[in-house]
Amino acid sequence: MKLNHANLVTTEVAALAGFFTSHFGFELLAMRGKDAFALLRGADGFALNLMTPGKGGAATYPDAFHVGFFVGKPDIVHAKQAELADAGLTPGEVQELTRGGVNSTTFFCLAPGGILVEVSSSPA
Repeated sequence: MKLNHANLVTTEVAALAGFFTSHFGFELLAMRGKDAFALLRGADGFALNLMTPGKGGAATYPDAFHVGFFVGKPDIVHAKQAELADAGLTPGEVQELTRGGVNSTTFFCLAPGGILVEVSSSPA
């Protein structure tokens, strides 16, 4: 079984789509309904749907909800953090963490629409 897609709700569909296409290699396949819905595809075929909340509702997620990206080497984590900072975003500092006995090089960044994004790698 393969995970096919995820659906994120955001008040900033176009800005979040731009974030994922500009910085995480997604391709915009469709934008519909006055920027109310976007369909993105990752390099591995994973579909990411972005949509506005229904009927003026809020886009809310539970505490600690985030989207995580894993990259091959810690230096890629540092490069991605610098890229996002250079783009005017405010990524957090790169940290060396241990979770479940596994070391990782990690940072978090708040993407448009309030979606928290994690970028991490295990040391080589």
